[in-house]
Amino acid sequence: MTDTETTTEAPQPPLKPRIGTIVWGSILLVVGFLAIFASRVDFAAVTPTVVVWTVIGFGAALVLAAIVTAIVRAASRTKPVE
Repeated sequence: MTDTETTTEAPQPPLKPRIGTIVWGSILLVVGFLAIFASRVDFAAVTPTVVVWTVIGFGAALVLAAIVTAIVRAASRTKPVE
């Protein structure tokens, strides 16, 4: 290529997070949390009520994360009026 030639490169799409990395990272976080939880908590004190509230808490966190994700996606798809 000579100095007089100009190159026009197509714009690169924005980088997106890899879903596999996020999933495996989440799995490792859960395993680590469970390992710490198992070493710190006496399982005789864990009642079915505690398990139910824990599941409810995780479910609420997932719903909240889904709502935030939906809002961010909707905001990124709309283009500002110039």
